[in-house]
Amino acid sequence: MSRRNTLKLLGAGVAGAAGLATAGTTRAAAGFERVASETGKSVRAVAATAEGAYAAAANGDVLARRAGDDPPTFERVLDAGLTAQSKSFYGADATADGRNLWLCGEAGVVGHYDVVDEQFTDHSKPNGLGSTVRDVAAMGPAGDERVALVTGGGVFLTGRKRDGGMEWGTAVSPNGGNTIHALEMVDASRGWFADATGSVYRTRDGGSTWTEVGPDGFGSPLYDVTVRADGGVTAVGSAGHVFEYDGSSWAAARPGGAAVRGVDSADGVVVACGEGGVVYRRTDDGWTAAGLDASKTLRDLTLDAREAYPDTVAGNAGYVYERGSFDAYPDTLTVETTSESRVDYAFGNDTRVRKGPNADATESVEETCGCAGHAFEVTGSVGGSADADDFRYGGAVRGFSVTDGSAADLVTSVSGTEVSVERLADRSWSAVDAGVSVTLFALAETAAGPYAVGGAGRVVARTDDGWGVVDAHGPSGAGNNLYGAAVTDEGDHLWAAGGSGELGLYDVAAGDSTDYTAPAGETSTWTDVAVGGAAGDESVYLVNGSGEVLVGRYGADGPTWSAPVKPGNGSTIRGVTTHDSGVYVCDDNATVFRSTDGGATWSTLGIDGAGVSLYDVAVVAEDDITVSGGSGRLFRYNGAVWTEQKLGGNARYSLARDDDRGLIGGGSGEVFEREIGGWTGTYTGPSKNLQGTLVTSDPSVPKIVCGGDGTILEQSFVDPLY
Repeated sequence: MSRRNTLKLLGAGVAGAAGLATAGTTRAAAGFERVASETGKSVRAVAATAEGAYAAAANGDVLARRAGDDPPTFERVLDAGLTAQSKSFYGADATADGRNLWLCGEAGVVGHYDVVDEQFTDHSKPNGLGSTVRDVAAMGPAGDERVALVTGGGVFLTGRKRDGGMEWGTAVSPNGGNTIHALEMVDASRGWFADATGSVYRTRDGGSTWTEVGPDGFGSPLYDVTVRADGGVTAVGSAGHVFEYDGSSWAAARPGGAAVRGVDSADGVVVACGEGGVVYRRTDDGWTAAGLDASKTLRDLTLDAREAYPDTVAGNAGYVYERGSFDAYPDTLTVETTSESRVDYAFGNDTRVRKGPNADATESVEETCGCAGHAFEVTGSVGGSADADDFRYGGAVRGFSVTDGSAADLVTSVSGTEVSVERLADRSWSAVDAGVSVTLFALAETAAGPYAVGGAGRVVARTDDGWGVVDAHGPSGAGNNLYGAAVTDEGDHLWAAGGSGELGLYDVAAGDSTDYTAPAGETSTWTDVAVGGAAGDESVYLVNGSGEVLVGRYGADGPTWSAPVKPGNGSTIRGVTTHDSGVYVCDDNATVFRSTDGGATWSTLGIDGAGVSLYDVAVVAEDDITVSGGSGRLFRYNGAVWTEQKLGGNARYSLARDDDRGLIGGGSGEVFEREIGGWTGTYTGPSKNLQGTLVTSDPSVPKIVCGGDGTILEQSFVDPLY
């Protein structure tokens, strides 16, 4: 499909090029070796990014080639498409800097994946376009890119990235409505496409007008097109036909008898692939071929431009082949000190690591036996005249520790993003004794430490001696279930709410509680509670199964309550949270509401087409909102669009965020985390629904999850602060 020339490299020195000398040569001679992939679906498009090749496949699978995989594997990073509806992908292309991978496919699916942040953003159905988008071309750097699309209905559409969203232009139909299979944009003005009638079209004005340039008389589908380094064009199509254009005339060739599906070029070399598992190469003497697997159609290929990643070709049944080595060091670890005192440190790496320009002879990188997941061990020191070290690496940093000095004096950054020393330490999940056997539904971080609330009115707290019961029967003493917990700004007051209007205030410093059950005479079940403001002057927000929000203001004389308000249609509200930008709730009708006036009035924020109950909402910023829901669904709002992600198939009941850190609990004892990159499953325990999550701004405090039968999970780690 479309490729950016800035990401291309295939010269005479590339390993294996000479191995394409004759048809029928072996796979090894061709230079390509099959690698594992986590999909059995047909791979329709591959593209080179700043972190290696990515593959887009049928049924919404997206795969990434990760450093350190043994054996080499294309790992699935998306398994149900951008809209979580398993729509197949057809095209892929990366921005000029390789950071954003753009994807397109069935039912107007369009979006991009940030390979650094490991997050998808959905821009599907641009300008209402719901037909199959066959190919995509990205121009310019991530964040300021232009994007062009072509469809199965012969439509061409361009857009510009703006404030997290896309500004789309007016669609044009340049070829009478015939299917456009492939698009190649040289820049924002010049481009080419190939269509189902065997024609190639050219634009010089960004797609406003198009001119048919040939080849004459072919009449059968052309499946891909590439712009060569010399400015010419190569198009490939049905029955083994290849056409080359030099700007004035076309030359035809037929190196094989089966359809040629994909083509790419760089530095004067052109490589193609197609049915019968054949790879073709253009040489000075014409086209030559090499067979990989005769039973598998090869649909696309990409050639690495960075001399750090393999060339990749892929096709049916998830088959992927590589040529060359994965030698990249895509990430950077920087270790700095804020003190003159020396600090010694050590860490492991599972793939490859080398010193950067700021690391000197006192830093050591040693290859190891691979024990404890560490293929390399690194030691170093900062302080005095050496105030910063840097390392380039692939894979992951593991087990960061301070061996001498104070870790509090260190500042560590990963690929330009500051992260705490603790977050680079080894971590693991373990179950702890909560002292109760009832379901624990919610967690909150108070000034006295973490608290959890649950069934039969139980309130438990974490101390230096472990977890223990603070209240055995709830605020009213009636033993009603407690479903929600929230704290004031400094954590001095804990509010807990639950069944039959149960509501109480726990003063964690004084060690006492006050019963405010049935506020304003309301005795419905409170499904959640949120609090904003300082203790003694806080606002309390209660939500229930009737879709109501009840707002109270707490003062010296206790709380005063406003009349309940329904933001939506009365569907059960499951989650509520407060933020400087407003109050947010989510409900069973797949809707998120926001109030900017303290709960008096509400506006709808989304989510169109979600189709599942929404259980929890977390707000880091107005343009960084996450919502969890049924059937493994996770939704992210970037201030412009909602993006849906599927994390397995079980409901995701609880969600916590703190800056770029995150934690999700759900059905069947599953835990998902976000640390530095995207969401990853990190724990699956006994089949208990996990109802509450806690992640704080202090990374030295363990993440905590709670759930059925008194389950509490804590994430322990090797503490580098000593």
